[in-house]
Amino acid sequence: MGTPTLGLAVGATSATLDTGLKQLHAGHRDLLRGDRDEIVSGVRYSLGWDLREPPRISLGAPDPARWDRTWKRAGVSTLPSSGVVQLMMPNLWLRWAPKGGTPRELSCSVTVPACLLAVDGAVRVDLLGVWMETPPANGDDRTVLKRVLVPRILKLGGDLLKRLELPAQQLLGQSLDLTPVLVDVTDRYLVVATGSQPDPASVSAVDWPTGKEVFCLVGPALVKRLVGAAAQQEASKGDPVVDVKESLPGVAEATLKAYFRGLKDLRVDVQDPTRLTAGVDIAWKGGVTLFPIAPDGGCALVEATQNM
Repeated sequence: MGTPTLGLAVGATSATLDTGLKQLHAGHRDLLRGDRDEIVSGVRYSLGWDLREPPRISLGAPDPARWDRTWKRAGVSTLPSSGVVQLMMPNLWLRWAPKGGTPRELSCSVTVPACLLAVDGAVRVDLLGVWMETPPANGDDRTVLKRVLVPRILKLGGDLLKRLELPAQQLLGQSLDLTPVLVDVTDRYLVVATGSQPDPASVSAVDWPTGKEVFCLVGPALVKRLVGAAAQQEASKGDPVVDVKESLPGVAEATLKAYFRGLKDLRVDVQDPTRLTAGVDIAWKGGVTLFPIAPDGGCALVEATQNM
């Protein structure tokens, strides 16, 4: 079982992810609620929903008792062996009413379990179902929830989970196309990684860091690319890294400048990407002026002779 070769791996704890969801809830409330009409069995219903508290992320699969009570999507019967997270909505408000009928409301905790996968260069979200803490006892109400509101809840959950991605970045003049090839869910971290396509069986062999809310691992190839880009960016400035001027009054004046032109044979230690070796390309420019002209235009040596 081999460990996949990764260019960049970013891991975050559920607490860190929850902070992002809180910010989304505070700043984009319109994304988390809705109203619409829909026809069910020939009857037009008005529907509404609202996440009145910020959603949260739970890493790992639901326990067997909760999974048994989950309204599962068509074709889903068992939990995947890996990559499962749960989007938890502590206070989801639902309202539904037939045209001309009495509106019904329900507020309860709702959880959407999902499996996250890296497929075709993107994070794919396979929604597994919906669990409700207190589903309605009335059979007709349960039918409306299952057929109409549950699909809306699933779409909402999917839209939120799809935000767990690594967008392209511009760094040191380099465009980094961060194509996900691996999603790993542990008891502490959700990890999204880029790099060469790994063998799915090798995920369990990855030993992620511990003790941090967020970590970022960079592979040797990406380190080399970024360091090389930083060196070229610095070289393009054309500023001297050494600029020295020394003088011996009346006798000589010397100048020395050095310009950084880049790195040569840059190498990154495969076992420890923080260790780099390279040659430095430096261009030197200097000059010496003998008997420099004094500020008043005369030669200091001549003037000294004349005063003897």
